[in-house]
Amino acid sequence: MQKSVIFRPKSLSLAVATILGVAVMPAQATLLNYTISTETGYQIGDPLYDEDSNSDSDPSWSSSYIDRYGSDADTSGGASGNDVGWMYSRSYGVGAHYHQFSTVTQSVDVLNSSGLAQLYSYDFSINRGSLDAENYGFTTSEEFSTAGYIVDISVDGNSLWSSMFTLDTDINGSQATYSGTMLGSYQNGDSYYWWSAFSDTLNLGVWGAGESFNLTYSITTFVQGNHLKSCDNGYGNYGTANLASVSAVTEDCGYGEYGEYGYWGSYTGYTYAQFGDPNGFSTVPVAFNDNNIRQNSTSVPEPASIALLGAGLAGLAFRRRRKTQ
Repeated sequence: MQKSVIFRPKSLSLAVATILGVAVMPAQATLLNYTISTETGYQIGDPLYDEDSNSDSDPSWSSSYIDRYGSDADTSGGASGNDVGWMYSRSYGVGAHYHQFSTVTQSVDVLNSSGLAQLYSYDFSINRGSLDAENYGFTTSEEFSTAGYIVDISVDGNSLWSSMFTLDTDINGSQATYSGTMLGSYQNGDSYYWWSAFSDTLNLGVWGAGESFNLTYSITTFVQGNHLKSCDNGYGNYGTANLASVSAVTEDCGYGEYGEYGYWGSYTGYTYAQFGDPNGFSTVPVAFNDNNIRQNSTSVPEPASIALLGAGLAGLAFRRRRKTQ
C-alpha cells in the first residue's frame, strides 16, 4: 500500500562561527524527501509454490505485517518505523522450506543551506536484540534453521557503517558468519545470539554551501528453515504426516476428516530474529533531526574565504616588514 503525501521541508538550526570568528550566525540543514519504508514477505516450498508480501511508505509512520499459517509451514513478520526515530524488524518461522524477511528503511536528503561548507556527523543508537535458530531434534541432513540480520547506514549509496550476522543450525550443530561491526559476543556452537545497547557517531563528510546528500538507514531481519513435523498432537494419536521426505509438502495431522484437531502438530526446529532501534532517542520529528544529525561548531572554510584570509595575512606580514626596515 503506497500513500501520497505532501512533505514540508524541515530545518536544523545550529550556531556556526564564521571563518574569521567575528560573528556567530544561524546555520540551516534542511531535510527534504524524508520517507520511512517497510516491507515484509515470505516464500514457501522447494521448488517455490507460495509467496506473498506487504509494503508501505510514509514520511511520518510506516508499518507492514504478514502472517502465514499452514500445514506445511508457519511464518510471521513485521516492520515498523515512525518520525520520532523508532525502527523495528522481526521475522519468525517453522516448517518445511520457508523463508521470511522484514525490512524497515529511513531515508532523507540533507541540504546545507547555511551559506558555508559544513562538516556533518550522525549519532545513532541500537537497542538490544536477538537471533534464535533452534534444533529440537533434527534427524536428517536436510533439516536446518537460519536466523540473521543486515543493517546498513549509507550516504549517497556508499556504506559508512554496517553490521551483518547469520546464525545457522543443522544436524551437526550451530555456527555463525558475520561482517562489519560485531554487536555482541558469540561462542561457537550456540544456537542463540543476542546483543545489548550500542551507540556510535559517524562522520558524514564535508558538504559545501548549497550541496546536499542522501542519508539512508536500513534494517532487515530474516529466517529460513526446513523442519520435520510430528503429529503426536493429532486426534486420538492416530495422526500421520508426510514425513518420508522433508522436501515434500507436510500434510495435515490428524485422523481422516478430523485432521483439523491435530493441525498444529510440532516441528523439529524454530527460528526467530528481532532488531529494534530508537535511532537517536529523539522525541521531536523527524527521526533524522538536530538531535542526531549535527554540524561542527566551527564551519569548514570555503576556498574563496581561505584566499581572502591568506591575502590578509600576507598584507600584515608585508606591513610588519616595512616597519622593521
